Amino acid sequence: MKKLLLMLFVSFLLIGCAPAAASGYTEAQFDKAVEAVKAEYGEDYIPSAEINLQQLEEVYKINKAWIKKSFAEGPMMSLNTDMFIAIMATDGNVDKVEEALLDYKDYLINESFQYPMNMAKVKATQVVKKGNLVFLLVLGKFDDDPEQSEEQALKFAQDEIQRGIDAINEALK
Repeated sequence: MKKLLLMLFVSFLLIGCAPAAASGYTEAQFDKAVEAVKAEYGEDYIPSAEINLQQLEEVYKINKAWIKKSFAEGPMMSLNTDMFIAIMATDGNVDKVEEALLDYKDYLINESFQYPMNMAKVKATQVVKKGNLVFLLVLGKFDDDPEQSEEQALKFAQDEIQRGIDAINEALK
């Protein structure tokens, strides 16, 4: 019985000292995911204005201390809504980053001024968490079909944003 207890104690001790799960992506993997998204959209990747750390903190409510590495671009002109934010969170802060980006998504959809042509894309906005990485995607082609219904426009926008999510998933395999 003492041997069994000793073995259990040692097992728990070793498990407690084991490195964290493999959900912590490296900076190289982060860069690969960012480049994969940009490559996926090609000429349809519109964001061109850098969103700096100060803006991430003031506008998106992401504390600088939560960020190990970031890539963030938004629209150069207010007529456009395309945006791509990628954050590598510091240890223990990935959920805080995700919550901040989900809050921003809610703000975009429910409170921000949007031109009617951008509403489908804004409503399709996605926040994706992969390990220690969090992404906000408002990306894709603009469907200029004047005959489409709101549902069709939303489906088109969702499919366009899914392209970016698929690119992230593929890059992080």
